[in-house]
Amino acid sequence: MSRELETLHNVAYFVGALAHGAERNLGRGSLSICSMAGKKFGQKAAEGVRQTDQPEDAVGILQEALAKQGIVWDFEPFAGERGSSIESDGDTHTMRLVFKTCMVRNALFRYGHEQKQSLCYMAHGVFAGAMEKIMPGTKVELEIVHAGPNGCLKEMVSEVEK
Repeated sequence: MSRELETLHNVAYFVGALAHGAERNLGRGSLSICSMAGKKFGQKAAEGVRQTDQPEDAVGILQEALAKQGIVWDFEPFAGERGSSIESDGDTHTMRLVFKTCMVRNALFRYGHEQKQSLCYMAHGVFAGAMEKIMPGTKVELEIVHAGPNGCLKEMVSEVEK
């Protein structure tokens, strides 16, 4: 195993242990703390990028912004059985996304910790914070539909704030 890969595995183990400890000590409060921390990071990651009011365009803009910072987070719209990745109802848009390569999922598996906990909420915060920066005046939430070892299916709900 290369030195870089060994270092990455050690960091992933440490992050998983840190999340596990926070969840044991803070309980459900760790979820909101991690979500808020992630949101701040996401807003910073999307500073100075092009803005849009179209969710599908915003996803592409976010991927480009993260890639420029060296962050590999493989996600894309997912049509599935609905035939379309996005449904709109006035000012509310619901988009299904599949997250394939995810540093959080990899860290959790390395440590042996379950998904849908504080680190997932931090990742959701990063995503929502960045999308809200890219789509100004829009509130964004990300919910897990399915979490699995090879990918996660999530639903992004974006609603224009009134």
